[in-house]
Amino acid sequence: MFKVSAKFSNTLLLIIAFVFLVGCVAAAFLMPTVTNILIYKPDILGDRESITEGGRIFVHIMAYALLLIVTLADVLSVKLLFRIRKGEVFTSKSVSLIRSISWSCIMLCLAFALLGVYFQLALIMAFLALFLGICLRVVKNVIEEATLIKSENDLTV
Repeated sequence: MFKVSAKFSNTLLLIIAFVFLVGCVAAAFLMPTVTNILIYKPDILGDRESITEGGRIFVHIMAYALLLIVTLADVLSVKLLFRIRKGEVFTSKSVSLIRSISWSCIMLCLAFALLGVYFQLALIMAFLALFLGICLRVVKNVIEEATLIKSENDLTV
């Protein structure tokens, strides 16, 4: 299996996270166009001409809510990556960041589930976001337990 150093991996992830953040900012400006394309694109259930003006506004609001949640999770990930770079992994602050990222995934699940009214693919995205949130909660619990063990070991002289 291909293995890279931890420092290189962390640097690569930081670069990807910053590029993703730039993409989120760009998406904020392109969101009305993208959501209109999605609204008027036909799928298996047919076209979405039956979506009312209120429904269109709802889709636009949810799209911005999704973008906000994803941007928040990305910023939290960047903070966590900087903490890892400094060797501050098993700390309560790092656990708190992982907790926040996992809750962001669960919020994404809820937002996608609401969009499932108009877009069937959003229901699959909701399922995936929930699964990711659950996985991150497990990782958070592992890191939290390791943090407690580290704290106990630090107190033992």
